[in-house]
Amino acid sequence: GVMSMPEGASIFQTEGPWEEFATPSRDMRLLIALDAATGVVDAAQRQPERFGLTPGDTAALDALRARLSAGLAARSLRYRGSDGTERTLTLAELAARAEAMEMAYNPNDCIEIRWGATEGSPEMAACNRRAPASQRRMMGQYRNWFSTRQRPAR
Repeated sequence: GVMSMPEGASIFQTEGPWEEFATPSRDMRLLIALDAATGVVDAAQRQPERFGLTPGDTAALDALRARLSAGLAARSLRYRGSDGTERTLTLAELAARAEAMEMAYNPNDCIEIRWGATEGSPEMAACNRRAPASQRRMMGQYRNWFSTRQRPAR
C-alpha cells in the first residue's frame, strides 16, 4: 500500500510508518555533509590562512582539490536494489546526485530513487515503486528546504 505523507515541516518529525521508513532528516544531514566536503576547496580559496595556506598558492589548492577528489572516490556505501542486486556508490557519485537527493526521501519510492539514480539508467531499471503524484507535488513544494539545506522553523 501507499504510506501517507505528513504535511509541511512534520515530514521531519512524525510518528508511525512515515517516521520508521522516510529519510528526510537523513537526507538533509547527508546533503549538508556532502556540501561541507565538496566546498572545502572554495573555502580554502576564500580564506587560505584558515587552512594553513599562503594566499594565491594555486599549487596547494590544486593538491587539496586532488586529495578531495581521491577521498570522495575512495569512500563508498552499498545498498540493495529493488531487484536484490547490491549496488555500490562512491561519495563522489553521491555528491554528483545531490540535486536528485533533494527529492529522495519518500518511502513510497523505490530504493533507486531514494539514492538518486538517474532516470533511464541501468540502475533505475529495477525501480518498481513510485510515490503518488500528489506526494511528489508536495515534495516539490518542500524542495527548497533541501536545496538551501535549511530545515523549516518549528
